[in-house]
Amino acid sequence: MPESKTTTQMEIDFQKQKSGNVFRDRLNKGSFYVLIEAATPEKKEDFAIAAQRLKAVEASLGKYDTLGTGLAITDKTHGSNTWNIADFANELSKDDRDCHVLYISGRNATANDIVDTVARCRSSGFQNVVPVTGDAYFPEGYRKKHKLNFVDSVCTLNTLKSGGDKDFFFAGCTANPFKYTPADLFPQYYKMVKKIKQGAEFIVTQSGWDMMKLQELRWYLEMRELHFPSIARFTLLTTELFEEIFAGKRPGIHISAELRKILLNEAKYGYAQFASAQWRRLQIYAAGAKFLGYTGIQISGVERQEHIATACSKVAEAMREFKSFEDWRDGYLSYLSRADMTPYPYRHFMFNNLFTKAYPELATMKKVDLPECGKYEKLHYRMCKLLFSKAHRHSSNEHLLSKKIFTGCRKCSSCRLPFTQFVCPETCPKGLANGPCGGTRADGTCEFGGKQCIHAKIFRRASWLKDLDSLEERYIKPVEKI
Repeated sequence: MPESKTTTQMEIDFQKQKSGNVFRDRLNKGSFYVLIEAATPEKKEDFAIAAQRLKAVEASLGKYDTLGTGLAITDKTHGSNTWNIADFANELSKDDRDCHVLYISGRNATANDIVDTVARCRSSGFQNVVPVTGDAYFPEGYRKKHKLNFVDSVCTLNTLKSGGDKDFFFAGCTANPFKYTPADLFPQYYKMVKKIKQGAEFIVTQSGWDMMKLQELRWYLEMRELHFPSIARFTLLTTELFEEIFAGKRPGIHISAELRKILLNEAKYGYAQFASAQWRRLQIYAAGAKFLGYTGIQISGVERQEHIATACSKVAEAMREFKSFEDWRDGYLSYLSRADMTPYPYRHFMFNNLFTKAYPELATMKKVDLPECGKYEKLHYRMCKLLFSKAHRHSSNEHLLSKKIFTGCRKCSSCRLPFTQFVCPETCPKGLANGPCGGTRADGTCEFGGKQCIHAKIFRRASWLKDLDSLEERYIKPVEKI
């Protein structure tokens, strides 16, 4: 049965059976790679039927001289109660498992669940993994005070690094460059660097359509001398999907008002015309990713078997069509009628001269006024420091009432206030202490609704204290929820 923990333990040890890793080797050589997303099914779906569909998807991947192709098996994207991803992926061919990437989600999971899934991936021979924290979920009877189970992707990377499997796994991380306020963007990049320090060796972006933001991420990596391969994620749109995204129903993904107008205009002429426009958009974005320095793309929203082969062939055509960055840039701007891709009025960019060249000799950063702490917040910080500077050394029950009054503290097994600028990480619905998730709305508010992300407050205080380095250097251990 798929749920059995013994199912994968009898598999051949692929580290001994097969040397090398096709996906890793191509990325490290700069050879362009295309990943097609396939989601792990919910448990209410018959496992055997879903497994047959997965095998058909794998068979649809073609062989191309200019491309490497594989599957990106996503975990818990359609629900929080799905079949174990390692068991599901175990239905794939045993010969090509180093071509695929498995996303290990911390959504509705415990630390023990993650350890078990990592062990199953290891015994089944899946070397390429990307830990993600996962989107919000709302169980039946959910209330805001309920504690949900999430495992931070930083903690999963630490598990991979410290679990004796470092040389076996080729681990990646996710980052969301499509952030348009300084308080939202900078913490996202600091967390990305923290993930790299915890062992991530490649980067996958969130879905987005703003190529200037994709270039911004590449320039940031170059500026920091972080020479890691990166993959840009794109979604093939339907009329229903882009309206969902525009309405804010897909955490961390934005469609600007001007892009929506273009999509609505394309939809006026019927399905065939709209689909043709989306294939063309995919080609332009795929070619652009290559010129901007990305080593591959990941395509979501392609589910029908014949569409997978079409997607791969369209990308291969695009690689041959455009001859230079300037040639591609002019085509991109013309195709989009120079539409504004930002979610107005939020439009912060880190660099001045984006799109002038693929790689400038010196990328100049914009002067930006970072959010400042007010007098009350500074006083509040000083009071917390006076009261709780050694809270991590004591029982979490000590001064619990005071911590609740001053920080809204939610009880856990070990206090981490001194490591998070005296902002209780348990006030984050996901309990994230090592940095933000990628799911905030365009204005920087939490995907669970209403409040500003707590990591914007942590960033603001760290900036005031000139302690920004801690946001990417300090690994904060997870705690048990009580």
